[in-house]
Amino acid sequence: MQRLPVAKSRDNRHTNPHPGRYHTVVIGAGAGGLTVAVGLSNLGKRVALVERGAIGGDCTNVGCVPSKTLIHLVETQHQHGLSSAEILARVRAKRDHLRDEESEQVHGIDGVDVLRGTGRLLGANRVEVTLNGGGTQTLNTKNVVLAVGARPRCIDIPGLPDDRTLTNESLFEQAEAPQHLAIIGGGVMSAEMAVAFRKLGSRVSVVHRSERLLNGLEPPVSEVLAASFRAHNIAFYTSATAERYDPGTSTLYVQQRGEEKALHGVDRVLLAIGRVPNTERLGLEPLGIRTTPAGIPTDSAGRTNIRTIYAIGDANPSAHFTHAANAQGRRAVLKLAAPWLPLLGGVPDYPGAIFSDPEIASVGPPLSDLQRRYHPDLIRTLHVELSELDRGYTEGLEHGFVRLHVMRLTGRLLSATIVAPKASEMLPLLNFLVDKRMSLYRLYNVVFAYPTHSEAIKKATDQFVFTALPALPHELLTYLRYRWRRPPSRS
Repeated sequence: MQRLPVAKSRDNRHTNPHPGRYHTVVIGAGAGGLTVAVGLSNLGKRVALVERGAIGGDCTNVGCVPSKTLIHLVETQHQHGLSSAEILARVRAKRDHLRDEESEQVHGIDGVDVLRGTGRLLGANRVEVTLNGGGTQTLNTKNVVLAVGARPRCIDIPGLPDDRTLTNESLFEQAEAPQHLAIIGGGVMSAEMAVAFRKLGSRVSVVHRSERLLNGLEPPVSEVLAASFRAHNIAFYTSATAERYDPGTSTLYVQQRGEEKALHGVDRVLLAIGRVPNTERLGLEPLGIRTTPAGIPTDSAGRTNIRTIYAIGDANPSAHFTHAANAQGRRAVLKLAAPWLPLLGGVPDYPGAIFSDPEIASVGPPLSDLQRRYHPDLIRTLHVELSELDRGYTEGLEHGFVRLHVMRLTGRLLSATIVAPKASEMLPLLNFLVDKRMSLYRLYNVVFAYPTHSEAIKKATDQFVFTALPALPHELLTYLRYRWRRPPSRS
């Protein structure tokens, strides 16, 4: 999770004059829940923070922190001669240190009572906590924030024993790298962990149901990741499913387009096929709180259809990143502390970053979604390969690009995708433009340092300006013709 913001310590802690009564009860101490608890306590509100597991949630314990630590350490293993066992031990040690640090900080925040247990709604203003040590406690509150996170989605592969099945919750607990790791799924986790474990020394095979890897992003992204997998000698099978496993021979059998393939020597299978929000057993149905398989729908402030109950983070269909949970938590804090203040704007386009090799960063909808929102003739696509840059030339880059979708005539940036060695660090400028609905014209006079990968943004801006300005009459006519016309139906 993101490191905790500064909070008041308990050195001058005041006693709750009404035990069991709170301004807000937060269920879940992950990124979103901690943001709300710390934010409200800094504004003088009394908060109960309910958590049945480890403080920090998935990100600290089984997600961002251990995975990014692993990605960093495998890059330096050859310099220091570390074994896979030593690297994985260091990953756990670094993770545990941060978890202990966060837990100590949270338990020391003035105005926050930490209850270790499982929370369940008894009403719009009442929460029952089943304590880990036994017994229950009932809390009365003005508001409830559900920040309950999610768990790995699992499937049954006939013949696959439990002790050879991994999820993100068990992956980093391995004493050493598997000999042959099969990853089921071709999404974000697969993109990151396939390369990391290949560099750690494992043979890696990826099995993905869809026709292309990272199928939720732009097709050129999938092409670059496929090229990266080939360069790292990672086998991947698209339009494929894992059918069965033979534990005697350690063989995973895969169906790909009607043909059976045998992956031999697979000693571990990592399920990386998505997440399931932890919304069961919260007592939502008796209260009439609407739910979907993707989570609990809310307004832009995070409120459910019961206005005293909020849902943020993985429990909310619109947030599946740590930074998105943090952002939702910040918006919820403002509405909870000052409900009379209007929240400007709707739910933002949350940026995404994938720490593969190379990195992939994006903000805004992919082109296929934009074409359902706007007429295709209104959208200009600008694409610059990093190999066209002097920095790309000096580094010998073969793969990587900046790809922008903009509105014709106005140049408003609709979405952006970057594939580059440090794509996550290049995205914020474009994220700002998308969020503020700003035009590429605003970037024309911005000076980019030379030689950098960010010059690709300048080149894309030049592409737009030098084609749009000479054709302004045509651009204006096209804009007026299609701006308010419904896009054609897509089969």
